[in-house]
Amino acid sequence: MTTRAMRPGLRSTAASWDSQRPAARFQPLLFTVAGLALLPAAAATLMRVLPPSDDATALLAAFVPYGLLGYLIALVCLLIALLRARHRLVPAVITAAVVVLTAYHLAWLAPFFLDDHRTAAAGQFQLLSLNMHNGAADSADVAEQAAHADVVILLETTPAALTALEEYGWDDRFRYSLGDPREGFSNTAIYSRFPLSGSKALGDTSFQQWVTTVRIPRIGDIRLIAVHPCNPYCGGGRWNAEHRVVRRAVTDNLDHPLVVAGDFNAVNDHGPMQALQRAGLKSATDVAGAGWLPTYPANRLIPPLLPIDHVLINEDLTATSVTSFAVSGSDHRGLLATIAASDRKLARR
Repeated sequence: MTTRAMRPGLRSTAASWDSQRPAARFQPLLFTVAGLALLPAAAATLMRVLPPSDDATALLAAFVPYGLLGYLIALVCLLIALLRARHRLVPAVITAAVVVLTAYHLAWLAPFFLDDHRTAAAGQFQLLSLNMHNGAADSADVAEQAAHADVVILLETTPAALTALEEYGWDDRFRYSLGDPREGFSNTAIYSRFPLSGSKALGDTSFQQWVTTVRIPRIGDIRLIAVHPCNPYCGGGRWNAEHRVVRRAVTDNLDHPLVVAGDFNAVNDHGPMQALQRAGLKSATDVAGAGWLPTYPANRLIPPLLPIDHVLINEDLTATSVTSFAVSGSDHRGLLATIAASDRKLARR
């Protein structure tokens, strides 16, 4: 057997990371799919960083969290294309940029899956919030879900819907109530096992909104704001204007343990929600690490997509759990949050 001698001065070398390779099949398709996925994803990032205030764009901004899906699709395509590329420098730069943007979106969503470990210092109570969809929510379902709640906020309720709850011992459990039931579905009602005081309506808004004080055993007085600003479909800038009413009420009550709950018609990435976070409120879902809890639309062929119902708390309070639930007849899932005083409230006494 003979071997071929290697010519003097030549040595075998491995290909460098950016060396030319034979053209790979389907590269154009991979880049096309990545580009198409990046368009809505980049738009979502822009609307998160520069939140829109006009009604039409605010509707699109409700889907900002789903920008992450676009980045993940683009990232998979780009990584495959990068491994198969003849020239790797440009794909590598694009892929690195997409990795950074994907990380940003993950950073916006990850806190909802991580417990804040905000210590509960004293007693606790359960708060339930539900949009009754023009009073169409099934009364028996509502009563069943509220069987262990201490405070209940009902939105888009009607006089008939409230009367129907009496059949299930509603008034026996909730001795205190707040509301101004009128014909139509713009009503918001608050029911409580504990005394309510200092109650007043929040301005002239499309749906009733209330601020009140609830005296919770072992915690003391907390301020409760039940909110339901109009959605962007209302038009005329009412969505943004009615969120300003909510922000003013929050600012006026931050020196108390504060809960703000209801149908905000906004996701956490919307500008008004970011403003409430900057003011000192945090989602109970975030504090408890309860995860992704979309509430709208409910009872449809498609699963709920948008988390537009919220329970927000300030630093005087903590949340140990938050769950969502379905009620027949409603187009929203409800929220049930377990809330307690935090160490910070104890320190302020």
